[in-house]
Amino acid sequence: MKKYIAAITLITIALSGMHTVFADDITADVLTYNGKTKVVTADGNVIINGNDGATIKGEHGAYHFIDRSAWIAGNVSYSKASTRITAERLELYSDKTIQGIGNVVYHDGAMNRTLQGDAVSYNTESGDSNIQGNGYLSTSEGEVRAPHIWGNLKEIQIRGEGGVHIHSEVNQITAYGDTAIYTKTPNQNNGVLYLRGNATAHQRGNSFSGPELVLKDEEQIVETNGRSTLVITNSEGF
Repeated sequence: MKKYIAAITLITIALSGMHTVFADDITADVLTYNGKTKVVTADGNVIINGNDGATIKGEHGAYHFIDRSAWIAGNVSYSKASTRITAERLELYSDKTIQGIGNVVYHDGAMNRTLQGDAVSYNTESGDSNIQGNGYLSTSEGEVRAPHIWGNLKEIQIRGEGGVHIHSEVNQITAYGDTAIYTKTPNQNNGVLYLRGNATAHQRGNSFSGPELVLKDEEQIVETNGRSTLVITNSEGF
């Protein structure tokens, strides 16, 4: 039997059983609380407010008070400071991982970063990310499109596979490859782009193509592997 109870009453019950003070709360049209598992399920106009300043809205969900993990589904929206997420379903884990499923758009205004895909996960503490299906990643340096994009955004180690398209106005480059790896030390100009499989790059009027290409920003060097083609129209470098 479902219980219709006010959010403030629910939180009081949950916290008294945990002997811990949290500012998290959840409200909905219908709430059901399990005192043994410390889990509340919610249906209808669900709103979760976290003590970290996050607000999550959806149609259905569940919240685990012990580890403060949660899931919420149905036209989900998430907001915290300059971060905005929309998805069909959102899952939040105790290790600081946020995973969205279904038409996910994850925008971090502070970092000028956007992740989009059928499924997107990001760990706000470690920087690990994974984008599956119609993947798109945009940063201040450029954008990547591929069926699968993953890596660490804090350490700037990004991989793409399944047919990768890269474009950067900052570096004046457009590149393609079956797979791609981009690495860079934060706040340094030592970016390296590895393209493998039908690799092509166009930069500052120059074109490079081959089975494998390696482009190094700091040294302004292009390395090729296998039978390759270079068309140089700008001798001032790439």
